[in-house]
Amino acid sequence: MADNTRSKIKVNNEIDLCEIVAAKHKKVEEIRHRIAAALQYARISYFIRWQEPGFVGKVFFREKARPVFCVNAAQFEEALRIFDELQLTNQEVHLIGEKSKNKYSL
Repeated sequence: MADNTRSKIKVNNEIDLCEIVAAKHKKVEEIRHRIAAALQYARISYFIRWQEPGFVGKVFFREKARPVFCVNAAQFEEALRIFDELQLTNQEVHLIGEKSKNKYSL
């Protein structure tokens, strides 16, 4: 029987697609569901990373964690096409489009 061992190689090919920046919590949830439904319908693999605000933002501005949609690099072009079809404004969503800064540990 083959022995299953964990390798030390880390694979990180996710790209941050967009960050939801709408002010109201209800609006954030609505946008999050719209984006997730569109990506699922197009069969695009994604995950949501919650971006925590800094100390100053938490204490003085009462900022909340914001969702960041991450997609696989191989599906990024298709995800951009789907994202453009949603016609979201810059006050609702910021398009990021760069390599994800996720930190994984073994």
